[in-house]
Amino acid sequence: EALDISEGMLKVAAQKKCYAAFHVLALGGPLPFASNSFGGVISAGVFTSGHVGAEGLDELIRITRPGGVIVLTVKNTLWDGGFAARIAGLETAQLVTRAEETPPYVSMPGETGTTPRRGLVLRVC
Repeated sequence: EALDISEGMLKVAAQKKCYAAFHVLALGGPLPFASNSFGGVISAGVFTSGHVGAEGLDELIRITRPGGVIVLTVKNTLWDGGFAARIAGLETAQLVTRAEETPPYVSMPGETGTTPRRGLVLRVC
């Protein structure tokens, strides 16, 4: 299933012919999926300044089955602004474990002033 706030991006996703359903939605509030619906969730370019903050994690965790993974990218400005602390709190509460984390990298090479981001893989408990 594909979820994006942009209908245009969903049209691009449809051309890949690998999605069964498309949802024009914004992450950050309740999602229309049952709890424990997905074995994995991928979120790229969403957790960034002006888009979605750490509050978007709760719904991703809710819809992911125990043992499932959430793969996401996070802009460093967001990471340093509370996202890292939120991940640590989720780990302490045993809601997720950090399976992998990349060092910060520039995701848009050649663009002056680009803020680095990191990749993160969380396993839902």
